[in-house]
Amino acid sequence: MNSSLSDGVAVKINLIKELGYDLSPQSLILDFGCGGGKRVQELNASGYQAFGCDFQFQAAEDADTENLWRKKIIRLLDAKAYVLPFEDNTFDFIFSEQVFEHVQNYSQTISEIERVLKPTGFCLHIFPSRYKPIEPHVYVPFSSIIGSYGWLYFWSMLGIRNEFQEGLSAKETAKRNYVYLRNNTNYLSKKKIVAAFKARFSDVIFCEERFLKCLTSRKGRYVYALSKVLRFLPLLYSAFNTRVVFTGGPRHQKK
Repeated sequence: MNSSLSDGVAVKINLIKELGYDLSPQSLILDFGCGGGKRVQELNASGYQAFGCDFQFQAAEDADTENLWRKKIIRLLDAKAYVLPFEDNTFDFIFSEQVFEHVQNYSQTISEIERVLKPTGFCLHIFPSRYKPIEPHVYVPFSSIIGSYGWLYFWSMLGIRNEFQEGLSAKETAKRNYVYLRNNTNYLSKKKIVAAFKARFSDVIFCEERFLKCLTSRKGRYVYALSKVLRFLPLLYSAFNTRVVFTGGPRHQKK
């Protein structure tokens, strides 16, 4: 069933199996923060029943975004009400990629994810760590923890730009980065991430080592092989690169 999936989507399916779970053609899947719907389209083409949601849709390469939206396979989120556009207890599996670093209200977001997830369902969330040396959106070193205008201006003076900032002055670049980081990112510590998910799910697992095991790239296989010798590597990967959070098991009863 997975033969037509890209590496990025196949890794998630394989990781779920590695964790002792499985998905069938009857399983309902939600891509939380689906962008243009490329991953949703891949999953449906591979025999799964997948949906997506996001605040806006940008046309994605190899995805018929307009058709997915017209058929309500991908749906818009209401930014003000912040209610996922699905019924209670709908999905068996919910995943996100590069989304939770943008979530401003973890409690509200996780509550909505729990609402649309079946009691037996599970989730997988992949997002950059707070301590990643190069912030992945503005490319400024450690700006996920040092977001002052002076710090951002210093690096813009050295020529640091992302792909949308070529030709901008140092002052304008620093200003845009400052506003973006303040309004569109929220990098939490591991302790706070655990607390936020534990408020709604009984099982919260950081599974970076198993994630590395499931990577199909040569680099991924090399890092995983090296981690068998240097046992601290998955911890470093989690702290300074990528968080991979699995939630499942019996959920807390709603009050």
